[in-house]
Amino acid sequence: MTALFASLPLDFDQLALAVRVKRGNGIGNDPDLRSVGERTYAAFEAVNFAPLLPHAARQALSSDTEETPTPRLRDWRHIPYALWLSGGRGLDAQTALVDRYLAQTLHETVRSRRPMRWGRSMLHTYWQHFDLENPVLLKLAKAAGTFFKQPRVIQALEGGQSAGLVRLVTELDMFDPKLGPTNIARDILSLPPQISLVQWQTQHDLSDGFWLSPFCRQAFMHALDAPEDVRSSLAYVQRLCEWAVHAPNTDARRFRYPLCRDDFAYNLLSPWFERSPPPELQNALLSELLRTLGDPRHDHAGWLGVRREAIATASRWLTARTLDAFFDILKHTQDDIGPYRRQFWQAYSQSGHISEAWVALGEDAAAQLARIDPAGELSYAQILGKIAPNQSVLMLRMGDLLFCDWSHQGRLRAINAFNRQAPKLYMPRYELFELRFATPLDFNQGQDQDPGLLHTGSKQGTWQDTARQFIAQHLNIHLSLADLMPIPTT
Repeated sequence: MTALFASLPLDFDQLALAVRVKRGNGIGNDPDLRSVGERTYAAFEAVNFAPLLPHAARQALSSDTEETPTPRLRDWRHIPYALWLSGGRGLDAQTALVDRYLAQTLHETVRSRRPMRWGRSMLHTYWQHFDLENPVLLKLAKAAGTFFKQPRVIQALEGGQSAGLVRLVTELDMFDPKLGPTNIARDILSLPPQISLVQWQTQHDLSDGFWLSPFCRQAFMHALDAPEDVRSSLAYVQRLCEWAVHAPNTDARRFRYPLCRDDFAYNLLSPWFERSPPPELQNALLSELLRTLGDPRHDHAGWLGVRREAIATASRWLTARTLDAFFDILKHTQDDIGPYRRQFWQAYSQSGHISEAWVALGEDAAAQLARIDPAGELSYAQILGKIAPNQSVLMLRMGDLLFCDWSHQGRLRAINAFNRQAPKLYMPRYELFELRFATPLDFNQGQDQDPGLLHTGSKQGTWQDTARQFIAQHLNIHLSLADLMPIPTT
């Protein structure tokens, strides 16, 4: 039997939804505010900003005349898009026109068959041009709040593709410029941890452009001002970091609000300037900051403008994480004295004497780091030159000295950090000679041609005692040998 109708295309449902949004009562996709605004401005400029009112334009359009009235009804609907244009132009300067639109035209359009055709332009303009200091924006917000709370508009929203918007307008009072952003922030912070922001966005029928708008940025700033006990919670850290990242898991991933970079880092870290967070929270916060802003020790652009206290705290945590990663690498690359190195350097670190740490890795050591840190959060340097693939170098800054501790029968070397031969920390790669530098600082007091210290007698504390005395002599840092040795196991 011959089919009477061809099968529908696979994307028919999506096409039908797009048509319903365009012709119905949905919010619609993010418009091109600039191009629509320019066309609308030109339409009103053509009549010296003294147009026929919408009802007169409608009558002229239905008359027998062939001339199309300017502006058309569409231009009236798009007035908000033309309020602020580039170069200081915009209909915001046409006070009589704007007041007529806000006070008279919108009141009449509530009774139209599809009121959201008039509401969309107000909604998107309010989000994208949000400014508490702009008097025209405040007038628009007041008119939009009245418009969207009309029973006919609420009914249109609930019957269209934007039912979720009703809650934003009514319960969260979105069009109140002072309360709206605060209410949005509180609502997002009160979400259960298992509910994602994508789900919250879907629930309220919002487009992706909402997150990048100045209105949403204002809400984000209110969220950053949460009390310290809230900012000290793991749930808060995870939610704020989720909010801060645009297009996660894509090449377009970026920090959403560059102007908030300082407040973002500072407010997340400030509860921990004088105390240590729980390990789970510290690891989560540090990981999120690395993914969001980068490593403050060398990714200066990501942390540009962030206050010194926040950078210092994140860098201190990263130093400790770098040390842990290095010792884990030694464990997986079978460095015989790894446990002794760990106890030695961690004793100085936990006493607050190690200010910076960086690692340079051979091929096998780098592969082990990838297993330890599968997310690739920790950076490291490559060693250029012929070395054993399992070798690695721990670079440490203590006071004015820089130490390079080579693994696997390598030596411990020291040099003044301001010496021209001293390697610079946080470089992506080093030539072999840069890490085996000539130095006048001699661990062996002239008893060996090489000034570096061999790691002999680890169990007896031989090299540890020599290094301990060297550090005490040059840096006036005094720890007992017992503090530097692993606790014997019974």
